[in-house]
Amino acid sequence: MNLDFLWYMVYAVIGFFIAEVLTYSVCLLVKRRFHWLILHKDEKPELSKTGLKTFLSHGYDSELGWIRKPNTSHNEKGKYGITKWTTNIRGARTNPGFETKNSEISCYGDSFGFCRQVNDDETWEHYLSILKNTNITNFSVGNYGIDQALLRIKREFKKNKTNTVILAIVPDTISRIISIWKHYYEYGNTFGFKPRFTIKNNELLLIKNPIDNESKFNDYQSYLSIIQKNDFFYKNKFKKEILNFPYCFTILKNFHRNFSIIYWMVKIQYLKKSNKNWADIEWNPKRIIMRINLRWRIKLYQNKEVLQLFRKIVEEFVLFSKENEFRPVLAFLPQKDDVNFIKDNFHFYENFLNELDSMKELLVIDAVNDLVKEHDIDAFYSDNNEYGGHFSREGNNKIATIISNELVRNSL
Repeated sequence: MNLDFLWYMVYAVIGFFIAEVLTYSVCLLVKRRFHWLILHKDEKPELSKTGLKTFLSHGYDSELGWIRKPNTSHNEKGKYGITKWTTNIRGARTNPGFETKNSEISCYGDSFGFCRQVNDDETWEHYLSILKNTNITNFSVGNYGIDQALLRIKREFKKNKTNTVILAIVPDTISRIISIWKHYYEYGNTFGFKPRFTIKNNELLLIKNPIDNESKFNDYQSYLSIIQKNDFFYKNKFKKEILNFPYCFTILKNFHRNFSIIYWMVKIQYLKKSNKNWADIEWNPKRIIMRINLRWRIKLYQNKEVLQLFRKIVEEFVLFSKENEFRPVLAFLPQKDDVNFIKDNFHFYENFLNELDSMKELLVIDAVNDLVKEHDIDAFYSDNNEYGGHFSREGNNKIATIISNELVRNSL
C-alpha cells in the first residue's frame, strides 16, 4: 500500500477526531443553555427527580396527562409585572366577584383559555362575566390540545352544567392532537405524556395516556415503542432534528436551524462575558424555533388526514352537546405570530373553519378576523417578541368583546 496514502488516512482520521470533539463540545455548550438543540441523550432523557416530584403533586393527571389542581396558585411575569393565577375548589380558575353566582357559560381549552400571564380579574372569562352577568367557569389548562379539552368536558360537565360551553383553542392545537409525548415536539417537556385520538373505521378511537400511573414515570422507557408508534412528530420532526455521532456530519442536516442556534447562543455568551449588551438578541435563538413551529402548523392545515382527525374531534364535541343539551361554541384564539402571518400572507386555517360551518349546531368564532384589523397588535399580547406570549389584559378585554358580540348575534 502506498505510504503517502497511509499518511493521508492517518491525517484524515486525526482531522475527523478533532472536528468531532470540537463539534460535540460546542453542541454540549449550547445544549446546557438552550434545550431546543437536541442530542443523542434526548432520545431517552433522564427525568428530573425533583421536577417530577413537583409535577406529580401539582399537575399530574392520570387520564389527561396534566391539569390545574384545585386550590393551587402560581406567579408569572406579565406585561405589567408579576401576575398571579389561582384555582378554586373545583379546579376552575378563580373568577373574583362571581364565584357565588350561577354559571350559564363554561369554558374549556388551553392556556389562551386559561389566560396565563394575567391576574384572575384580567382574564377574558372575567370580562365576559361582567358583560353577561354570569359566572363563566374556566376549566382550561395550559398546553392542552382540543383532544384533552374534550375529554375534560366529558369528565367535568355533568358536575358543572351550563347552557353554553366555549371550547377555546389556539390554531396550534392541530399539532397537539397528533402528539402523545410533548417532548417530541416541544423538546424538554419530558413530563408531558398525554392521550390522543386516532381514526379507525371512520370512528374516533382513544389511545389512553400511556403513563397513566405515577410509578410508570420511573419506567417510561418500557412504553416508548407504543409512544413512538403513535406520535406523529417522533419520525417527522424529532428524529430529523436530533444530533448524534458523528456530530460533525449530522449537524449538517437542518443546517440553517442548527448553525443559526449555535451562532446566536455563542454570540450571546460572548457578549455576556464581555459585559456588553445582549438583550437585543436574546430572543433570536427562540425565534428560530417559533418560526419552525409556525411553518409546521401551516403545513398541518394542509394535511387531509390530520384535518379529518381534527374534524372528528369537533364532531364529537357537538355530539356530546346534543346529548347533554348545551350550545357548543368553538373559539379560535390566535397567537401573535398567527395574526401577523395572516395579516401579511394568507389565512392558513380559514378553509378548515369554513368546513366546520356545515355543523349547524356549532358556533365558530375566529378572533383573528378582528385582530388583523388592529394597528397596534402588540398591545394585546404580554411578551414583547414576535410570538407574543399570551393575551394581555387589553387583549383579554378585546377577546371578551369579540365573543360577547358573537354570542349576542347568535342569540346566546
